[in-house]
Amino acid sequence: MNNLPTIRETHTSIWTLWIAIAVAIAIAVAGAASQPRNATANTLDPPSLTVFCLSDGITLLWTTGDDGQIEAPEGWRVERTYRDVQGNSFVQTLTFVGAEADALLTDNGDSWIWDDTSIDRNLPYTYRVRGIGANGADVDDRTWSGSVPVDCFAEHSNHPGLSLLGSVSDGFAMLWRTMLNGLSEAPDGWKVERRHVDREGNAVVQYFTFIGPDADALLTTGGRYWEWVDQSADLDSDYTYSVRAINADGTDRAGRTWSRSVSTSRLTGTLNQPGISVPQCHDNGVSMFWHAGNRGHLAAPAGWKVERRHWDSDRWVVRTFTFIGDQADALQTFNEQYWDWVDTTAAPNVDYTYRVRAIDSDGSDMSDRVWSRRAPVECATAVA
Repeated sequence: MNNLPTIRETHTSIWTLWIAIAVAIAIAVAGAASQPRNATANTLDPPSLTVFCLSDGITLLWTTGDDGQIEAPEGWRVERTYRDVQGNSFVQTLTFVGAEADALLTDNGDSWIWDDTSIDRNLPYTYRVRGIGANGADVDDRTWSGSVPVDCFAEHSNHPGLSLLGSVSDGFAMLWRTMLNGLSEAPDGWKVERRHVDREGNAVVQYFTFIGPDADALLTTGGRYWEWVDQSADLDSDYTYSVRAINADGTDRAGRTWSRSVSTSRLTGTLNQPGISVPQCHDNGVSMFWHAGNRGHLAAPAGWKVERRHWDSDRWVVRTFTFIGDQADALQTFNEQYWDWVDTTAAPNVDYTYRVRAIDSDGSDMSDRVWSRRAPVECATAVA
């Protein structure tokens, strides 16, 4: 009997322990049930994408999700969306898998970078990226990045968009459009500002005004773009240009601003030079596409000449492919503003370089057209 209080005390402690365990389990279950669904979801954070303009194209820089901490995928898909000057929408994709994806890695290995040099700089684009599997298929736990718009004509959507300058035989050529990606109402006229330092070291500012019929005469494709060649410029001097919308009396138009400034020191080629994409190698050959000069707005020529060259031992080997009439028409795509061709005669593992130029129906070079830039082949999946 002397042990009874001790026995009761022991039983009381055991019951207290069991009750505490039960309460702890209940709290744990309740806590787990209250967790948000995304805490246990298996979808990884989307990649982070940044897009910016360079003189020869658009550069994309991105990281994997979770601030770049998510494991790198087997590959990447880049989606590019745009509308042409007629308002038709296009969606194109580029796929990079394995070694092609690894080649995009930056030096520090924590992000990927790709230069899209096949763009038409007078169009606004929207990009997004996503991680993919080794077979090029989407992976369930990877998602698209946010869509990022970019307009290389304008610094922001309210500026009129002014192109990079082109050097032509009689001056400096430029294109511009109204603000809001060319969708804003056309003004009564335009003012072009030109700045330069003369040979005596004086800063000179000059204005060129186009109103009514003078402004209308500058209109180009679709009535949304204006083109002007400054024939009074000294081709050996560096100039900086900007444009703004004006009223019929020549005053600045309220609610409109100056465009960005562009300089002749950043010339990237003439406006009558056709634009050629980066040729891409495939199992069946090398694919590429190009557009006519003047940012794709020059009239289609009677035909095209494609020059292919490569270095073989101690000499250049040059081959020319000619497409005239129906043969040239058969290559047209993208609303008949682009030509698309696959060189099925290209040998694998050869470092080819291509260029194109417009020709007449007799196969001779058109006098007012020039060769495109030389475009070396890259072994990556081409734009679909």
